[in-house]
Amino acid sequence: MHTFRLRLAQLALENLPFARSQTRTVLDINAADGATTQFLQYYLPYSTVFGLRNALGTAPGIPLGQRYLTELPSTFHCDCVIAITEPNQPVQALLSRVEAVSARWSVVIAPLSTAQEIDWRQWEYRIHYEITEEPEDGVILVAIRDQEWRRNEVTTPRVLIVSPVRQKPTILKHFLFGLQQLDTAEIETEYLFIDNNEDGHSSQMLREFANQTDAPVRRLRVPVGEPYIRNEIQHQWNESLIWRLAAIKDGALHAALQHGFDYAFLVDSDLVLHPQTLRQMIAYRREIVSQVFWTSWSPDQPPLPNVWYTDFYTLYRVSRSQQVPPEEQRRRAEAFLSALAFQPGLYRVSGLGACTLITRKAIEAGVCFSELRGSMLMGEDRHFCLRAESLGFSLFADSTLPPLHLYRESEVPRVESYWQLVNSGAQGAELNRQMFQLLLGRQVPAA
Repeated sequence: MHTFRLRLAQLALENLPFARSQTRTVLDINAADGATTQFLQYYLPYSTVFGLRNALGTAPGIPLGQRYLTELPSTFHCDCVIAITEPNQPVQALLSRVEAVSARWSVVIAPLSTAQEIDWRQWEYRIHYEITEEPEDGVILVAIRDQEWRRNEVTTPRVLIVSPVRQKPTILKHFLFGLQQLDTAEIETEYLFIDNNEDGHSSQMLREFANQTDAPVRRLRVPVGEPYIRNEIQHQWNESLIWRLAAIKDGALHAALQHGFDYAFLVDSDLVLHPQTLRQMIAYRREIVSQVFWTSWSPDQPPLPNVWYTDFYTLYRVSRSQQVPPEEQRRRAEAFLSALAFQPGLYRVSGLGACTLITRKAIEAGVCFSELRGSMLMGEDRHFCLRAESLGFSLFADSTLPPLHLYRESEVPRVESYWQLVNSGAQGAELNRQMFQLLLGRQVPAA
């Protein structure tokens, strides 16, 4: 139990709404034996961390200066209250205790199995999901509230939908059809296509799209450059292709700023989007959020997501000095993949790309796709993610409305079945379950 609580305390530390270097007063409202209080105090060297315990008993040593309380003084005030819950512990009762504390921020960490019945919006919390290093812990819910936060959402957000297009006509037509199906009621959208096509028919399709949609469409033609090889096995990227694409994407972000957009939505031209994609991503009110989709990166491999935890494409949590045996790697990765697919929601990740909504605030702060000198990771999305995290922007991925990724021309026949699933109203775990059947080449029941 102690180690489980400490893993949840680590998630609380990672999701603090203030910098660890700041001087704050923190209350660990469910301190149990005090181990989490000591843990938090250790990593918050300039703060004072109080632990609220039912009874002091044999109090642990307090070499770090934290303080333990058995009850809160009526005048008690802190900057942040942290509530770490355990399996089978009533979350509602703990929330009531949190409500009684005068604090700007509240952070609740709880197993999803005990927290999913709470109406977190009613309590004015923003929530997302996390995975610890131990798969047996299951999915953990993180809920954060800021009492000084006021609803300042734009009533009609302006979104620049951006796609660099170097695509085969057979795939591009399904991408464009998906864009036309997007629910954009009360969202002001414009399109920016960076036309890098080798096939003149694809360029013509972009021109025709502009005549078929009510939203403004800008098509910027750029020179094709070197060959980009795609076949039924894989897409072949090299350094020059990657950093040219990074410059193209950064130009699009700059255009979003110049023209006063609230968001830039960067989407690859081989995706067929769910109609509710844009609306749901905006509703999360996050600075950077991607939609999860699944791809067999090689024909003999199972579908994997476009999001990851560390480095190039590590699909599990691991500490920096930890050596993880292959079997444990598989166990952790399977837990993460299973959570994304069958307990869908908004997950905090460390890598994402290809279907990403970025706020103006993040762009103004300097997020971009250009190369980070000194990083040997390949791919402009990885450099974007590292830069975003270094600027203080967390990365989130939603796994409830997966697009269809047409990674190969041979996968185009799946489009009809995908629209059957979408039109049937399937979402979340059921949609993911059916999508896996589709991606594995199995029959999908008709709507």
